[in-house]
Amino acid sequence: MERLRPFDPSKIGGHRLAGRLGAGGMGVVYLARSPHGAWCALKVVRAEHADDPGFRARFRRETELAARLSGRWTVPVVAADAEARSPWLATAYVPGPSLAEAIARHGVWPEDQLRSLGAALAEALEDVHAAGLVHRDVKPSNVLLTADGPRLIDFGIARAVGATALTADGSVVGSPGYLSPEQARGRTVGPASDVFSLGCVLAHAATGRAVFGAGGAAGVLYRTVHEEPDLEGVPAALREIVRRCLAKDPGERPAVAELRSGFGGFEAAGWLPEGLPALIAAQATRVVDLPVPEPTVVGGEPAVPSPTRRRLLTTGAVLGVGATAAGAWWFRSRGAPVRPGTGDRPAYAVGLLGDRTDGAFTAQERGARLAVDEHNRDVRREFDLALRTAADGGTAEGSARAAAALAGARDLAVVVCAGTNATVPTAVQACTRARITALVVRADSSLLDSANLTTALLLRPTRSAGPPAILRHLNRVVRPVRTVVVHDLTDAAETVPSVRIVTVYGKLDGATAVEEVASDEGFAAVAGRVAEHPRDAVMFAGVRPERAAAFARALREAGHRGARVAEERVLGGRFLAEAEGWLVGTAYADADADPRTRAFAAAHRERHGHSPAPWAAEAYDAVRFAAHGLVNAGADGPSALRSELLRTPWQGITRRFSYDPGGQFYDADRDGGAFLYRISDGAARFVARADDIGAGG
Repeated sequence: MERLRPFDPSKIGGHRLAGRLGAGGMGVVYLARSPHGAWCALKVVRAEHADDPGFRARFRRETELAARLSGRWTVPVVAADAEARSPWLATAYVPGPSLAEAIARHGVWPEDQLRSLGAALAEALEDVHAAGLVHRDVKPSNVLLTADGPRLIDFGIARAVGATALTADGSVVGSPGYLSPEQARGRTVGPASDVFSLGCVLAHAATGRAVFGAGGAAGVLYRTVHEEPDLEGVPAALREIVRRCLAKDPGERPAVAELRSGFGGFEAAGWLPEGLPALIAAQATRVVDLPVPEPTVVGGEPAVPSPTRRRLLTTGAVLGVGATAAGAWWFRSRGAPVRPGTGDRPAYAVGLLGDRTDGAFTAQERGARLAVDEHNRDVRREFDLALRTAADGGTAEGSARAAAALAGARDLAVVVCAGTNATVPTAVQACTRARITALVVRADSSLLDSANLTTALLLRPTRSAGPPAILRHLNRVVRPVRTVVVHDLTDAAETVPSVRIVTVYGKLDGATAVEEVASDEGFAAVAGRVAEHPRDAVMFAGVRPERAAAFARALREAGHRGARVAEERVLGGRFLAEAEGWLVGTAYADADADPRTRAFAAAHRERHGHSPAPWAAEAYDAVRFAAHGLVNAGADGPSALRSELLRTPWQGITRRFSYDPGGQFYDADRDGGAFLYRISDGAARFVARADDIGAGG
């Protein structure tokens, strides 16, 4: 347990906080005393989760269901507030260690203790399912140990937050290594999914290792879906029932009632392996006689602000925004602009946000200015446009500040986010809080998967949708019997979604295999294994040009001759020099080479004296798309812009913009916006739009 930090509240919902039990992307967990003096674990959800429409209703529903849990092996919700600025819930505090900690410190569990553990957890799941819940995150760290038996924790909140993050592309909610194949694929899950997770937990307790291996999340998910579990070391008498729990088909798994019968009754006497009773007793004594903490945040009740929220609250001081401007940012109407345009026409400002030292931002600024000028030359126009740029310095903090500064202008209609994965997520959050429409042009982080549920719209697919041009080329042109995905774990968090969409979700028609390479490893060994099957296609899943170049060189030296593909971020000098013949998928067009963008390229050359660089045409489309929405919004202006963009599809020069009315997601398979390039003579040369690959057979 950690001490409270200066910005932590002293009280939440009448509960006095004593310390921090943990923190993560979802929020903070505190040790707290209830108004009645009982210890509890109080979980506070970060405010940005609550900004999603429908979150509070889901949160309220799930916590109400969790409060009904009454079984002896579950820890129900005892209090909650779905209407707080940062919603929170409290459960009874269990002072024992987790099963994960117990295994790490004292080793594997013998057969008799495994039976008692399995019997208790099966009974806990029976209680959960009877309450109308599916846990969705049964894992060793969510099983706490006490002298009289285990306790299954984390109900309600995981599912509510998970429903926020779950997207049309099938993003996974849960913990790789313990989630079911159907959960790994992003499909609907039921009680059988929890049974699969229970099987993983018992196998881990019996062997001390994860049943589908270690390594990167994408590799673990792939093995979960496609390979058999490693049950070596599971006691023979329990191996068959654990194997049945781990069946790929949910219909072949035993029901929890059958599991209870198979494990037998829970034996309280001696249910814990040797050494654990002392560990439990030691942890329990830590809570006794804890001193009352000194007050932290004055007032006691405010929920913990997220780092993004705190940055936004200080933005006014940093930028010198006074009270009047700040009030305009938070409370002004986004209707008709305040600055008149030419004659009787109103004027709207388009904000462009990015890093001025980044060549892609310069390209986008030039494309955006061409669109603004073209709009303003139209004598039939209903309003004028102006382009206003802001520099983010290439940092997340700078992006939040710059977005807030742009939003302070009352004539601003839209922000075009021209930055990178490192900066755009915070810009989107700032625009959401300012209630201004944000259009994301270049960034493709999976952190943006739920951006379309705020005030933002993605104008390209994220990594979670996979590389469309690459997939179409492999499926329609190469048609390999097998594709080997070489996953560079140097930047695993950025590449896992793409690997998952290719392998776990079966987006390739042929077979797939995953080879993982750690950040401190070279590529000679994996290149040698790949070259043993010279007709296999190879997809490099990594983002660093120097790592991609090293793999390309190793693959060439090993003599591999099959198709080789990668994603756009590997494009750099070293890779271009080593990767002759490789194909790379991007989300930006070659305006000179693509017939549908040549008129734009000609206008760009006339204006700037050279051909447009990557992302210029996409920014041009973004501004024109925004203007299209403002025309349809009419007198409602920017306040109705996003709803109009969602409602009315529009064809640009690079892609068609339309959104699913339910999930509001951009669909690259339907609307295009993906392009294929071939590396030839040290340069990336345009091949085709993804839509045109393999057309006509």
